[in-house]
Amino acid sequence: DINNRLGKIELRHAFDSGTRLNATAQFYRSNIGQYGSFIFPALAAPNASTPTAYPIFPLTMEGTTRETALDVNLTTPVNMLGGRHEWIVGVGYDLTKFYSGMGFDGVSVGSVDLATSQNNLDFGNKSPITLTQTDRYRTLATYVQDQAHYGRWHITGSLRFTQLQFQEAEQGTDKTYTHASPRVGVTYDLTPGAALYGGYATAFRAPFGFIGSATPKPETSKNFEFGVKLANKARGLSGTLAVFQQTRNNVATPDLTNPLFSIQTGQQRSRGFETDLTWEATRALSLLANYAYTDAQVTQDNSLPVGDKLTRVPKHSGRIAFRYRMLDGAAQGLSFGAGITAVGSRQLTLPNTVSVPGMATVDAQAAYDFGRYTIQVAGYNLTGRKSFEPYQYFGFPVVMPTQSRSFYVTLKVRI
Repeated sequence: DINNRLGKIELRHAFDSGTRLNATAQFYRSNIGQYGSFIFPALAAPNASTPTAYPIFPLTMEGTTRETALDVNLTTPVNMLGGRHEWIVGVGYDLTKFYSGMGFDGVSVGSVDLATSQNNLDFGNKSPITLTQTDRYRTLATYVQDQAHYGRWHITGSLRFTQLQFQEAEQGTDKTYTHASPRVGVTYDLTPGAALYGGYATAFRAPFGFIGSATPKPETSKNFEFGVKLANKARGLSGTLAVFQQTRNNVATPDLTNPLFSIQTGQQRSRGFETDLTWEATRALSLLANYAYTDAQVTQDNSLPVGDKLTRVPKHSGRIAFRYRMLDGAAQGLSFGAGITAVGSRQLTLPNTVSVPGMATVDAQAAYDFGRYTIQVAGYNLTGRKSFEPYQYFGFPVVMPTQSRSFYVTLKVRI
C-alpha cells in the first residue's frame, strides 16, 4: 500500500546585468505499508521427509518519509583572466524524517510445497510492530562553481561544503558530519559536433534508511569518467561514448549474522563502458542504440569475498529501437516504433550463490497526434518471455516474475 505526494516550486529572475536568481523548494511525503510472507530456512528448514515444503512466516513493514528541500543560487557571467566565465554560488537545505516499523514474531502460519503450483494457505493476521527505526537527517550545504570557456577548451570546477546532522532515536545517535566535495571537468571541441571530455567528482550522503546495530557512517564515493560527446546536426548523430569508474565507501549491505539488519562494509567499485547513440536517419526515421558493460564488484570487505559481483547489476545490458513519424499526407501525426531490451545475468546474493539468467524483451508503440491531444498504444514483452527480476528485501535473495505481455492505452492533453 503506497501513497506518494510531491510538490515543487521553482522561481527564476533575470537581472539586467545578466545575473540570474534561481530558487527551488520541494516537499515530499511517502507512506508505504508492506505485508508479506516468506520462507526463513535459517529459522525453520523443511522437514527431511518433505524437502520442498517450507514453513511460511508473515512480516509487516510500515515506513513513512517526510522531506523538505530548498536550494537558492545566483548565476552570473564574467569576463576575466582572458576567458568567458559563468559563476554559480548557492546554498541548499534538506530536512528528512524517516520512520520504519517492522513486525515479526517468528511464528509460522503453515507450510507451502514449492514443488507445486497451488496452495490454500491463509495469510494469517498482520504481525504487530515489534521493531522501530526513527531517523532525522538535516543537511546544510554551500557550493560554488566556475565554468570557463577558452576557445575550444571548456573547464568546470566546483566545491561543495556539506554539514550533515544525523539522528537515530532508537540507537541514541546524534552526530554531525562535515565534508568537502570537489568536482572538476574538462571538455575539448574536436570539431563542430564532437568533443572529448573528462571528469572527476566526489559525493557524500547519509545512509538513508539504514537499519543496523552499529552507529552509521556517511557514504562517500569517487567517480572518474572520460569519453566523447556527439551532437552533429548535419548527420543527425548525437550521443555519448564513455568509460567510467566509481568507488563507494561505507555501503550498507546485508548483515550475514542477522538478515533483518545491515552493516556498512569496506568498499565496492563499478567500472566499465557505456554508449548511448541516436541517429536521425531522416526527418521521419530515428534509430536508438545503447549498450553498457559494467563490472561491479566488492573490492574490500570484512566478511564478503573480494571480487564477488554486486547484486542486481548485469554485466551486459542494452537496447536497440526505431521510431518512424508520418510528416505529411492523410496519416500526418501518426508515429510508430519498436525495440528490444536485453540484460545479462544478475547476482541475487552477497556472497554470490544464486543468480537469475539474462533475458531480452520486445516492445512496440504507436501514437497519433491531433491538435492538443495524443493517443498512444504501447505493448511490452510482446513475445511473452518468462523470467525473473531481482529486487532487494532485507538480505533475502528475492525475485519476482518479469512483467507479462501487457498493453496500455494513454491519452495526453496539452493545456
